[in-house]
Amino acid sequence: MARDAPKSAIPAMCAHVAFGVCYFLTAQRVLDARLVSPEAQPLTGMIYASDAASASAGVLMARLRARRDGRVTATARRAGKFPRAALLLPVFDLFGLTCAFEAMRALGGPLYQTISGLLIPLSALLSKVVLKRTFTKGQIGAIAVVICGLAVKAKDVADEAARRGTAIDARGILIANAATVSYGFRGLVMEYLSASKSSLSGNAQTMLMGTCGLAAFAIYTLARTARDMDGMVWAYYNASPRDVSSILKVHLGNMLSRAFMVKMMMAVVARAGATQLALSNAIRSVGVIAFSHVLFCSDDARQCLSYNGAISAVMVVTGGLAYAMSGKPKTAAAAAPKTARARKTTVAVARADAKPTASPSSTVRRRSARRGS
Repeated sequence: MARDAPKSAIPAMCAHVAFGVCYFLTAQRVLDARLVSPEAQPLTGMIYASDAASASAGVLMARLRARRDGRVTATARRAGKFPRAALLLPVFDLFGLTCAFEAMRALGGPLYQTISGLLIPLSALLSKVVLKRTFTKGQIGAIAVVICGLAVKAKDVADEAARRGTAIDARGILIANAATVSYGFRGLVMEYLSASKSSLSGNAQTMLMGTCGLAAFAIYTLARTARDMDGMVWAYYNASPRDVSSILKVHLGNMLSRAFMVKMMMAVVARAGATQLALSNAIRSVGVIAFSHVLFCSDDARQCLSYNGAISAVMVVTGGLAYAMSGKPKTAAAAAPKTARARKTTVAVARADAKPTASPSSTVRRRSARRGS
């Protein structure tokens, strides 16, 4: 059954990729529109509002279905057993999201998506060290193919920058790596919570991250943006004519695609683990790069797709699908109970073999003694 788990995650992974591409493309549109100052963090507030609303709706629907069917859910039975590890989720998510948007502004979508591919080896390493996951040779080979594909894209970006005589933003690369590390630890916590008997479902985890992130955004807005509304909001909004309907469509599309992407993200983690999610993110990055070429290349050369970029895309998709078909990584802890049971059985058999048995002559003597008495 464990062998088929990643295969069952393929539909969720495909949906995660599709919604993720829509999410990042609409986010790029919002960033390029510059409706407000980048320091106002407009996307952060939109995203966390979307996460909190969609997760709350999911939790409410699950409870209504359980009440209608007259059954108590596993989550309700474990109510009150809040796992303290879950408190790390909003911390890693908020830091990673803030850094990701800043890196996208500094580097452009394609380069940030390429750097975020480092999440794959990082997730595999964290799963190996912390969760004691063991990977097969096929899985390690698939991860290597994806890393090589991302390396091809990274070299292509560096060569293009050298040809144009432009320097790559070192600050942007540092921020992108910070986002990747933070997302790696977030995926580790989500995988731990999904595998353990915690009281948090995928919707509950999303609601925790969404509400905490929205609260942090509200505090930041009151402390920073609200004090300079003219300079950070109205000066940008009034700088050029705006089509309000187009703005609303892009923002609504970004929030909806984010909501569905997060639900599929939770499904991938629950069925196949954080490393599979990292590979799904890599395939999503390929889609973002390809569509960015179509939509943004004419306005920003950083968004263009080259021949080497196409080769990189093929390698990433091939490696990601190969990993998904190769089976779920095994956990050392899962094999421990079997080992303990086998050890107990061996000891019991050994004791039974070592127990002395009565000889026929001694049995006859005991019976004679009982008759005499």
